[in-house]
Amino acid sequence: MFYNIISLYFLVIVIVAVYWAARVKSLSGSDYARAILLLCLAVCCYMFGYSMELNSDTASQILFWNKFEYLGIPFVSALWLSVGLIYTDHYTRHKKIIFAAVYLIPFITFLLRFTNDYHHLYFASVRFVNENGKLLLVKTMGPWMYVQLVHSMLMILVTLGLFVYDFFKNQNKETGKIALILSSSFFAVAGLVLSLIRPFGLHLDYMALCLPIACVMVILAILRYDFLESKSMARSKVFEASRDAILMINQQNQIIDYNRSAKQLLEKAGLSISGGHLSFSFKRAPDLLENLNHTQTSVVKLNMGTEENYYEISTKAIDSSASHGWIKTIRDVTETYKLQENLKQLAMKDDLSKLNNRRAFMQIGKSLMAEAQQDDKPVHLLMMDLDHFKKVNDQYGHQTGDQVIQNFGKIMKNIFRDSSLTARLGGEEFAVLLVGFRDMEVKQMADMFLKTVALYEYSYLDQTFHATVSIGISKKSTPLQTLEDLMHIADKALYESKFHGRNCVTVYS
Repeated sequence: MFYNIISLYFLVIVIVAVYWAARVKSLSGSDYARAILLLCLAVCCYMFGYSMELNSDTASQILFWNKFEYLGIPFVSALWLSVGLIYTDHYTRHKKIIFAAVYLIPFITFLLRFTNDYHHLYFASVRFVNENGKLLLVKTMGPWMYVQLVHSMLMILVTLGLFVYDFFKNQNKETGKIALILSSSFFAVAGLVLSLIRPFGLHLDYMALCLPIACVMVILAILRYDFLESKSMARSKVFEASRDAILMINQQNQIIDYNRSAKQLLEKAGLSISGGHLSFSFKRAPDLLENLNHTQTSVVKLNMGTEENYYEISTKAIDSSASHGWIKTIRDVTETYKLQENLKQLAMKDDLSKLNNRRAFMQIGKSLMAEAQQDDKPVHLLMMDLDHFKKVNDQYGHQTGDQVIQNFGKIMKNIFRDSSLTARLGGEEFAVLLVGFRDMEVKQMADMFLKTVALYEYSYLDQTFHATVSIGISKKSTPLQTLEDLMHIADKALYESKFHGRNCVTVYS
């Protein structure tokens, strides 16, 4: 009867552990929640295995279920420490070192228990006794079992120390929460001590008896004091669900966490993200790496197969202090960026002629002149007017006039090509800025353009006509001359062309 009650007790604990494992998993996908989930599963394996051991009638069954217990036993205290480390924000700082230090002995214990028949390092020997009509397993401790007990004790005490330290460091002290944590740690330690001294002469696993009480303390902390931290879980869900790629970087520029969107984005870019240094994960994308190393908001271009995408990288300090690291957000701004570029193009282009407008001509032209002065290159400016263009509109209609403007823009691009800055300044007025050409070359291009324009035939109903252009040319002769000065001088030459009958080129002298 006594052992049946104990078995029922363990069965209830198993059901509660399974329930909390499922509940924690549904609430959050953070490292903290995963640690609690694994702790619940480890306790579940331990309790279920021991319950089945107590209900077994043969030696072989008892030994089988004892081995099953060790799917959880070695890892319970290690996982409890992991929960404490993550909760108090000590885990991510030295993740690999801590993982090795905490889990090395449990893994060795796991292996030694399942191979104990060959070396007897964990159990020196096992025997069976009949106690109150119940067959029980009695174990003689081997050398490694002492190592495991010391390790478990240390894990529990270190966890307790972390929580106490966090309690005194935190300004919002919750005495109830720390009391529950202290109580849970006390029962865990009591289980280990009782397993060593075995009071009342019973061959029971006292750790198995005490551990559920410790777990109840933890569950009470979760229920009463929001030990899972709803805000943290909500942030974790937002972190994972965000369509933006998010990286958490520590002060050594190492990636300590990233969300699903970050992994998917970088895989598309042909990069493999890892938890190492930024330079390792992004060495194949130097532009992206350079922008990630800065804290200023910037836009970087990434090649995604045949497409070019643009991403805005913004930075926020963790805990309002750069000493704790940074959160890097990589947002896809391709549509916005291309829209802005199109708007810029529209703002700088003349829609009818497809040439630069006056604003673009003045802005780019000044920049070209500054570069030309540094490189000591000659600069020429051509000012042009379509001859009698008002008559074309009046006689043949504005639609035909638009065709003349469109064709005039095409001819300008053909003759002057990429070596010049071409623009429609307004109405029938056009300009060309040439850098690096000799006087004779400029005059030849202007004459060729003049003849090409005059030869082009336009038709309107049953009539045909030709459009001509007058051109004035100026040259920068002193370093102090500005673009406006050149335009003023070229305008004088243009009026000379008009005065001499139009359809000609005049070079200002």
